Amino acid sequence: MEKRRSFLGALGRKIIQVREMGVILPIVLATILFASQNSVFLGQENLINMLRTASFTFITAIGMAFLIISGGWDLSVGAVYAFAGVACGLLMSVGVPIPVAILGGCMFGFLFGIINGFFVQSVGLPPFVATMSSMYMARGLVTGFQKGNPVYPLPDAFNAIGQENLMLFGIPIPYVLIVALAFGLIASFVLKKTSYGRMIFAVGGNAETSRLAGIPVRFVRFSAYVLTGMLAALTGILMAARMGSAQPNTGSGFEMQVIAACVIGGVSLNGGAGSVLGALLGSVFMTMIANGMTLTRVSPYWQQLVMGLVLLLACSLDQARMRMKK
Repeated sequence: MEKRRSFLGALGRKIIQVREMGVILPIVLATILFASQNSVFLGQENLINMLRTASFTFITAIGMAFLIISGGWDLSVGAVYAFAGVACGLLMSVGVPIPVAILGGCMFGFLFGIINGFFVQSVGLPPFVATMSSMYMARGLVTGFQKGNPVYPLPDAFNAIGQENLMLFGIPIPYVLIVALAFGLIASFVLKKTSYGRMIFAVGGNAETSRLAGIPVRFVRFSAYVLTGMLAALTGILMAARMGSAQPNTGSGFEMQVIAACVIGGVSLNGGAGSVLGALLGSVFMTMIANGMTLTRVSPYWQQLVMGLVLLLACSLDQARMRMKK
């Protein structure tokens, strides 16, 4: 009996230490729960819809994962998301070719990433202050310039990126999912297999030790802010294609959704630990919970409560892992 308890305890500790397990088990349980309540949940159309929705969160979560692992975070991604979508829409409305308009929208994300990185790394402002300031600036600019009005209509060829699917063996695969997985594979390779990825982990684990080892700490974190800004911008552009219009008020609360997806997926708020796979699983789980509760007619107010509890549990699990390492 004693050996059995010892084995179960060791197994439990092992499961906790594998960061992705913290979200894989809830995904399985949520699938069983919602599928038993509503057969539509596992229907092809709903599954495709969930994957499409999760893709938008995941694209920005890739950049946020890099940033959180390096020891930073960004509250401006929701506003940058809206700003870039509107900017891209306005460029197309005056005849700019679609690829150039998309690149132009992403450049605004690049610019806000530079602003965030500069004020955090060079001026020394806390990430909370610097990125919240950027959030208000981006939101104020886009809503003030547009006076709250959307950019509409957008070209059909552009809208197809967010609305259409690629048929693969008779299965419709959303284009945005393909984009998200492509970025995810590249990001995972960079984080795991390159010197830059190792520097991201080192800086987040201990910035002072990394500095003494010759790692350019400021550059690493600065680049993570730029990456996050550009991916948030790309997400906003893809969402504009999905909606068929660029809405200046969209993306409100998106920053917390992205951070929650990362943390739920095992990216440590303390820095130095996490994975792109975890960010993907966290994005899927967040989407599943929202979709499942909507199908079972749970009030949106209660949905927010559930999301808050899930995030609280994820953060508690992260702290448990930190204590086990000591």
